[in-house]
Amino acid sequence: MRQPKIYTYNPKNQKSEFEFYALSKGLNSGKPLDLPCPNCFVISCRNTAELDHYRSLLFGLWKAKAFQSFLVGSVIPFIRIRDFKSFVFEQIEHLKTKDKEFKKDVQHFKALEQKERAMYEQLLLISELKRIYIARHLKR
Repeated sequence: MRQPKIYTYNPKNQKSEFEFYALSKGLNSGKPLDLPCPNCFVISCRNTAELDHYRSLLFGLWKAKAFQSFLVGSVIPFIRIRDFKSFVFEQIEHLKTKDKEFKKDVQHFKALEQKERAMYEQLLLISELKRIYIARHLKR
């Protein structure tokens, strides 16, 4: 797998099929995004496999709060693209030695994400059902 291309988002640039975004400002810097926002970096990949691999890596780094030490700024913290790139590329190099384990963990992660999404939908349905049970007895 080659390293992805990382650059600052500009709405004038052409969007490719295999790219995702990472937030660059705020306390959630490094968080992977599906849709771009004005304060984000673009991570451009060659294919879907690379996209899934790097999105999972960034999500894990963000959840582990690995980007917190790179935040600068007093009012609105942000991460510099130079720091972001070097840290991500360092992590990619580190994972090359553990590629099989990481791919297996990514598959487990995806399965858990699907279960989490299904449980969330069930909780929404239960909440709506509770509201309906009470609402049908109220005077209109």
